Amino acid sequence: MHGHIAEQHVDWKKIASPKELLLTIAGVVFASLALKGFMIPNRFLDGGITGLSILLHELTHVDIAAFLFFLNLPFVYIGYRKIGKTFAIQTLVAVLLLVLALRLFDIEPVTNDKVLIAVFGGFFIGLGIGLVIKAGGVIDGMEVLADYTNQKYGFSTSEWVMLFNSAIILTAAMNFGLETGMYSLLTYFTAIRTSDYVVDGFEEYTALTIISSREEA
Repeated sequence: MHGHIAEQHVDWKKIASPKELLLTIAGVVFASLALKGFMIPNRFLDGGITGLSILLHELTHVDIAAFLFFLNLPFVYIGYRKIGKTFAIQTLVAVLLLVLALRLFDIEPVTNDKVLIAVFGGFFIGLGIGLVIKAGGVIDGMEVLADYTNQKYGFSTSEWVMLFNSAIILTAAMNFGLETGMYSLLTYFTAIRTSDYVVDGFEEYTALTIISSREEA
């Protein structure tokens, strides 16, 4: 997605592009729906800075928007230094929009069914993450580190953050119960698969099998 050498100039046309802005706003809307409509009311985590923010919010009762903003700032700086200025600005815009959406909009819990919460909460947060990545930024700071690591060492995003997310989900299980930890794992898996699908498109998931009596031809 980005070169190894950090971009030196800000591409304001890309940042102000209607398509990029629309994708970012749509991503923020879906992420907000996932967090307030499904995950936060039920203490379900997905991983990354978002999952850590939910965990800290539940443990301290401090506004989750504050955790999302301040925990993401170091990763925005890493993105600025290592990936590019345009990328960092788009990431900061996405994070600020998410924080504002969580503060300004009240969303009632959509369902009490834990399986539906895990599946659809994971789907919507993954969809939100994927759309923001398509726009050129990220909505979760851990993706910044994972993107840079993917360039430098060849690890995939999901591989790099797996250990971090496992620690978060384990902590959730210890504090909120094993069942919550297990559902959080389902939420995280759904989110990862959805975001990968949105970013990579159909290529990763489409296969064609041809059955013919003339297989050599």
